[in-house]
Amino acid sequence: MENCEVLTLIPYFRGLKKEIVCSILEYSREKKLLKGERLFMSCDACTSLYIIKAGLIEMSQLGEDGKKIVLHHAGQGAFLGDTILFSEGKYEANAYALKDSELLVIEKEGFENLIHTYPEIGIRMLADFGTRIKRLKAFAAEIALKDVRERIIKLLLELVTEGSSTGTPIVLTNVPTQDEMAFRIGTVREVLCRELHKLEKNNLVKVKRGEVIIYDIKKLSALLPEEERQNLFPIILPERHSLGCL
Repeated sequence: MENCEVLTLIPYFRGLKKEIVCSILEYSREKKLLKGERLFMSCDACTSLYIIKAGLIEMSQLGEDGKKIVLHHAGQGAFLGDTILFSEGKYEANAYALKDSELLVIEKEGFENLIHTYPEIGIRMLADFGTRIKRLKAFAAEIALKDVRERIIKLLLELVTEGSSTGTPIVLTNVPTQDEMAFRIGTVREVLCRELHKLEKNNLVKVKRGEVIIYDIKKLSALLPEEERQNLFPIILPERHSLGCL
């Protein structure tokens, strides 16, 4: 994928005139990472915005027990480091390449110049930050008000709305990893797998490596309160990999 085309995937740049998008490349440079190579650590000063042109980057943190906690996997078109680029802060997670990756890098000073040159980018950033805040509030409400089973069911239904096959049964392919799913519903992997197995015993779903089969979406959605069935919002995952609970 060409560099200009990659930039059009970023919310800040989407919809801008082509000449503006391509001029952004003047402020960027390319960076390649081999599988397993580090991009940054949580203790590093945040000095650059990274845009993933190709490959896959894993974002993780270390828990108090020293165990790695996978936050999410960022694929093509994802951007890293933007939320704290305008402060003297540090990256909030560790980033490693899960496969050979290519990135576009925009240094902090260059990005600030971009916003001064093209104020519409700053306006789009504010709008995108507002959307993220709404999602975080919704996420916090999910954790506070709903039990784990309801959160899992809602997540599965949201995955269906993203464009999975619509037959009966419904097959969700290339689903998120178990760590990603657990993180997104505010639980841990072991609890996630236990609840999925309970749904399996009730013949509502079947979990395989790399896919989830929903046998009866009506019965599954009926386990949610009526208002929740009308309030689904699709999750955003740049690239998904196998669930692997079995």
